Amino acid sequence: MNRSDVRKILAGMRTSVPAELEKELLEQYESRIMDDESHEIQYTEQDVYEQLRKRLCWYEKKKTAAR
Repeated sequence: MNRSDVRKILAGMRTSVPAELEKELLEQYESRIMDDESHEIQYTEQDVYEQLRKRLCWYEKKKTAAR
């Protein structure tokens, strides 16, 4: 996944994403990840979408609790 793919997913979610969280997510999904046998792991759009949804829910709960 590259930066534009992740940004398209974020835009499609129709939610505001703080810059710090967006930066963290982009760093996570732009990097190449290798498994134990040195094969590159490819994220699907569904994988990324689900993880973003979870992270955004966690972020919103954290933000609400801080108030």
